[in-house]
Order: sequence, then C-alpha cells, then structure tokens
Amino acid sequence: MKPLLTTLVLLLSIASNLAIAQRVAPVKGPPALSCGSYTEARINEGTLGPNSIHYFSWVQGYLSGYNNYAKYPIVVVPEMAGIAKFLDKYCTDNPMARVANGIDSLLAELGGYKQPYLNK
Repeated sequence: MKPLLTTLVLLLSIASNLAIAQRVAPVKGPPALSCGSYTEARINEGTLGPNSIHYFSWVQGYLSGYNNYAKYPIVVVPEMAGIAKFLDKYCTDNPMARVANGIDSLLAELGGYKQPYLNK
C-alpha cells in the first residue's frame, strides 16, 4: 500500500508541475499577440511607430504596476529603447511565443519574480 501511495503522490506532483509549466496567464492587449506579430510590427514601423509605442507603453505600465504591488520591486523600469532591445531579441529567438512570455522574461531578468514557466 505504501509504494502505491508514494507513486500516487509522485504522479500528482509531476502533474501539478506540468500544469504550472504550461500555465498561460490571461492577458489583454499587445502581450496576448505572438512574437511573430510583434516582430512584424517592429520591422514595418520601427521603434517610434504607433504599434511599437503601444507595446512599450504597455510594458512600462505592467512593470510599474508590478513595482506597486511586489514585495520586492525591481529597481528600474526600463526606457522604451531597453524594452525594445530585450523584446526584439526574445521574439527573434522565440517567434511562436507570446509577447507576454517575453515580458515575464524581462521582469525576471530585472530581478522580479522567477516563474517555472518562463521560456528563457
């Protein structure tokens, strides 16, 4: 009976970790789009185009909101150029990912939360 219980606990633990790893947080706006869409907008209009500014403004707001509620806030919310550089590389490396995954990676890189489902 004990080996069966141990096996069951192990399987449930693995299943819960897989659920966390595949978690997709609900988001609205630019982060819900694919990195491919982001990259296309950046190629077509550059850093100062309306879609690019929309992306970067959203990220700055998200990071500012994180700082407002985080127990351990990040030190600096990057300017648009820093966000662009990070997301450009992330989305080039991960074209099928969502922009939200790139933003989570940026937040982790800045010293914010570290979640097991981050792509990079």
